Amino acid sequence: MKLYVFEPYDVLSFGGLKHFGAGQTHISRSSFPPPIMRFFHLFEKVYGVFIKQQDQLYLPAPADLLKERKKEDSTSVRALKLKGEIPFLSGTDKAYESVGDAFISYEDFTKNYVKRRECLCVYPLEEFIQKEFRVGIGLDKERHIAKESLLYSQEFLRLKNSHLTVLAEGMQQNIKGNIVPIGGERKVAFLKEEPVRLFEESVRIERGKLYKFYCLSHLYVDGGLKRGKVLKISGMNFSLVWLFNKGVEYVSGFAKPFLQMLKPGSVLVLEALASGGFGCQVCQVESTPPEWRYESFLERGWNSGILWEV
Repeated sequence: MKLYVFEPYDVLSFGGLKHFGAGQTHISRSSFPPPIMRFFHLFEKVYGVFIKQQDQLYLPAPADLLKERKKEDSTSVRALKLKGEIPFLSGTDKAYESVGDAFISYEDFTKNYVKRRECLCVYPLEEFIQKEFRVGIGLDKERHIAKESLLYSQEFLRLKNSHLTVLAEGMQQNIKGNIVPIGGERKVAFLKEEPVRLFEESVRIERGKLYKFYCLSHLYVDGGLKRGKVLKISGMNFSLVWLFNKGVEYVSGFAKPFLQMLKPGSVLVLEALASGGFGCQVCQVESTPPEWRYESFLERGWNSGILWEV
């Protein structure tokens, strides 16, 4: 696994699967972080999409982080803990809510969040990205003129002193040089490899102990997720104790069915059903959509995440 950094020359757009038609829906939205499939033309396998600002890497904030409700300063947050099989916050009578589309630094994630320390900070997406709108109009393809009532706006993303980064492996053979297309409208960016390695610590698994699985990519599990469901992660069985849901969205690729998948940042709390170990923290939940046409779902990086003992 390697970390790759993109420096775009212009704004970017990553469209979702929501229906858009000029004259019906007047704003075409961009999504961030985009699904890993937006980078399959560059890499053989993609594990996750992040942001880099200056020398710090930022990941989507885990779904079990909460901020004080209606508080303007939302950088200081707390993590839910499990008491038995129920999540709770101790030592407060204030109301808390989800941190939403926020990000947490890699340093804070590994040194504080994973080790269950309370001193956590998250940063809203607006810290890294500015949204811009550009006006377009639908065209009459037969007469080559503009159609009436088809004016629309398209949302673009401009990185603010930050860069888009992906954790991936295996550069596609047809990629030559460092200038690559990225996102909608074939925008281009300068691509470089970072000399860092992430989440390479080994993980010892002991039967009966609890572990967390943080979703780096979108995650799909055949039959859905419910308490007690047995999940196989890199060949080992775990029982689902709790799910902190970051939200779901439909994801699809070329000639592929629509899949409703958990968004990156979702957190699964698991109980190990056997003992063993992993060579590094990055692993995958083993599940393949029944209608997937090719044996490439896991091979491309879907269902990737980070596992550690609670």
